[in-house]
Amino acid sequence: MCNGHSIQANDSVQYLGATIDRNLSFDLMAMSVIKKVNSRLKFLYRKRDFLTFHTKKLLVMAIAQCHFDYASNVWFHSVTSSLRSKLQVTQNKVIRFVLDLDTRAHIGKEQFDTLKWLQVGDRVDFKTLCHIFKVHSGLAPSYMKEHFVPASSVHHFKTRFNVKSSSANGHSDVTFSDSGRYRLDLEVKGFGAKSFASRACNLWNALPQRIRDCGTMAKFKVKTKEHLLSSVRF
Repeated sequence: MCNGHSIQANDSVQYLGATIDRNLSFDLMAMSVIKKVNSRLKFLYRKRDFLTFHTKKLLVMAIAQCHFDYASNVWFHSVTSSLRSKLQVTQNKVIRFVLDLDTRAHIGKEQFDTLKWLQVGDRVDFKTLCHIFKVHSGLAPSYMKEHFVPASSVHHFKTRFNVKSSSANGHSDVTFSDSGRYRLDLEVKGFGAKSFASRACNLWNALPQRIRDCGTMAKFKVKTKEHLLSSVRF
């Protein structure tokens, strides 16, 4: 009760197009994405005889791939490994449609290289890194900047943590600022390890120095995508 009004309990709510469940597992969100992509794919299969390769690729990126991307930084790493596998299986179906492959054809690195696409998980990491590049370059809004502090503004020492999670220059360039304002030296576990800020720091610090030093967003996207594509293992 609140001010004499009864508040109804719900297992999940819709917020800005995302489905948030009571356990913050986001399983409902993942299942919704799979359902939407499969339904769009069925529609496209009915029209495939009239579509060229370029048109099919353009259409699936517009009406299917967008569902994998929407708010994925928030929900993807919270879902179960089983659902993450199902999301990848669904993306593989999309690739078979675009490349006109048999429904049981194997999807490997060659197919992803042909389309210049990233796997679902790598695509999420790519988007995360693009956000951090904006923070690093001063292009992000203030509410994002406040969660990240350049380690160079604190010290230039090589601590044990910096060696462990270091990049090419020997120290962390971006650190999580909530619990340890200047260092990411806490053992972040559970939901904390899946948070955007925690994962973003680790991903950024793992990037080669030459990529982090890119001067423009366009160049950074190209170099980061090439790096992620080259590091994929099937």
